[in-house]
Amino acid sequence: MDASSSIIGYLKHKKAETRGFLKYGYYKKLISYILDYHKEYYIRKIFLKLAKKGYFIKSKVDHKVFKYKFNPSPDKPIEEEENNKFGSITLIFD
Repeated sequence: MDASSSIIGYLKHKKAETRGFLKYGYYKKLISYILDYHKEYYIRKIFLKLAKKGYFIKSKVDHKVFKYKFNPSPDKPIEEEENNKFGSITLIFD
């Protein structure tokens, strides 16, 4: 089993997609824990490879701050929960 499949399997098992958007540091610690490997260059390279395959959705929060959300099946993109959470409201004025 290679590193990518180990990480994806663990995140699917823990249902990481329900946690919402998280900073890269959270995923860095998880990858380090899963692989028991602590070289940041290697961890970042794996993370970027998974993001390129579509397993992470990138969201820009601030000028230089990005957050990521795990996507368990990159073939089916996750819709933005923030937009669909409340639905639409119709106001009628008499």
